[in-house]
Amino acid sequence: MPKQKVPPAALGPPGALAMPDWQAGGELTAGELRLEQKYQLQRLRRHLRHVHGWGVVCGLNIVPAGQGWELFVCPGYGIGPCGDEIVVPYRYRFNLSDYLWTRPIGAQNRRAWIAVESAEDPAAYESAPPEQCGCGCAGSGEKISRLADSFRIVTLWTPPLRYGSDFNICGHGTPRCPPCPDNCALPLAGVVLPAVGEAILASAIDNLEY
Repeated sequence: MPKQKVPPAALGPPGALAMPDWQAGGELTAGELRLEQKYQLQRLRRHLRHVHGWGVVCGLNIVPAGQGWELFVCPGYGIGPCGDEIVVPYRYRFNLSDYLWTRPIGAQNRRAWIAVESAEDPAAYESAPPEQCGCGCAGSGEKISRLADSFRIVTLWTPPLRYGSDFNICGHGTPRCPPCPDNCALPLAGVVLPAVGEAILASAIDNLEY
């Protein structure tokens, strides 16, 4: 019997989230479990963006580390532009010069914006199934079995979009929805780049306010 097509009206309005329709005796697959996980994550992201907005909740200041172009991201919590929770649980050190390669070719501006985005890091491994090809192409014989919440530093070279509500609660109408920028990184600070060989001073760092 040919597979019946689902009527477009049954798929919901544009932007509706899909989730598995669990049935007794149905097949439990990795794809269905990922869909369930994605559904729950997207609902949480949507809630955080529209109910709370996005920005720095606490901490996450950028400060000099005392040597050259090295900086610290202070511990803190924020909500990214796409609704991701971003947690920096400890003081994180990085070197801004390591990100100069991301500057567009020909750009002359001496200012960079430091941002942080949500990421996932491997937390545990398990043995992978035996190789099928017999040519040693399957790698070390281990695969990732657990992921842990993490974060990643991102450098921007144009002024980032920032969310700020100018809604007057005493006026008429409803507040606008928080906009989504081109990427999901949360801007933290602008940094005026010093000359090569000079250190980044606190006066060159402008931590953004939300």
